[in-house]
Amino acid sequence: MAKSAFTFVAFCMSIFLLNPHSSKAESPAKTQSVVGSTNISIVLPDLIILHYYSGLTLNFEEFSSAEDRGSADFDVQWNGDAESTSQLNDENTEIDLPDRVSLQLPNVWAIRGLSPSGNAKVSISLNNNVLTSGSSRIIIEEGEGNIQIEDNAGHSGTTINTSLKGITSSEATIGNVRITLNFSETTKAGLHTGGQYKITAETI
Repeated sequence: MAKSAFTFVAFCMSIFLLNPHSSKAESPAKTQSVVGSTNISIVLPDLIILHYYSGLTLNFEEFSSAEDRGSADFDVQWNGDAESTSQLNDENTEIDLPDRVSLQLPNVWAIRGLSPSGNAKVSISLNNNVLTSGSSRIIIEEGEGNIQIEDNAGHSGTTINTSLKGITSSEATIGNVRITLNFSETTKAGLHTGGQYKITAETI
């Protein structure tokens, strides 16, 4: 064997002896895996949002009327006294305008929010029941049946329990206010001011 060939064979054998595994395929590394689970709890506070109008103006319809009561005969004396059996009085001057009017103000409040029971208590009261224009007065009648709150589920009264349907605005509970106005002390046209009611909403 030539010297150069012998030298090459000796070199290859020395590499094999230094790395006996060089002819085998590399083994893949083994992976490790662990899993942990976390439980989540959330505590929400009582939450309530009240939507309301801070001012309401009630514009009553215009109304005027001329009532023909027929004819009347008067007995007149020379001293100027005149008498008739057909004089206008309380009975024949009545017309269909009541001195007390009960009216519903639709969709003037709304609530939404969260409570332990899913409900809320809503109540109404009068801070001031008199509207004035000088000496002319309009009275908001007090008491059950005269001032009350109503929701869109049919509950009504000075205090009601109603549903809280969450915080989404589209799910809000919407309601009305019913008031009775007394015009027996009203002597002037135009703006009368000063009346005020209060709505209280609380979680239950």
